[in-house]
Amino acid sequence: MAYLSFADYFTEYKGAVSDEAEFTRLEAQAETVINNATRDFYRYNDLSADPDEFRVADFKQAVKEQVDYYAFAQAAKSYEIQQGEYKAVSIGRLSLTPADASAGLMPNGLCKEAYELLAKHGLLFRGAW
Repeated sequence: MAYLSFADYFTEYKGAVSDEAEFTRLEAQAETVINNATRDFYRYNDLSADPDEFRVADFKQAVKEQVDYYAFAQAAKSYEIQQGEYKAVSIGRLSLTPADASAGLMPNGLCKEAYELLAKHGLLFRGAW
């Protein structure tokens, strides 16, 4: 079950991916990562029946942000994202050293924007109920 349709993603949320097939692929991966991070909150609860409209809007925005991140990174799996990273590169007088690895900036596999949207509604809560 897709949390965000291509029509909503592209028109309402102004997403960066214009190809529907690519969106479907990236949305499926975003859905998997978000379900893992939220411990399947919206697999147990109906997204369309949730009375908290702000939580639903932010949840969909989090899916959009995760899809956009995957499109920007041109990868949807952690191993694909890490593949392009380097510790240090020196060529002549040019030296490149990244400040942080992108994997370290992605708590629970989520981009920062998606993480913050989910966290503010308690969807990442790990304590006892």
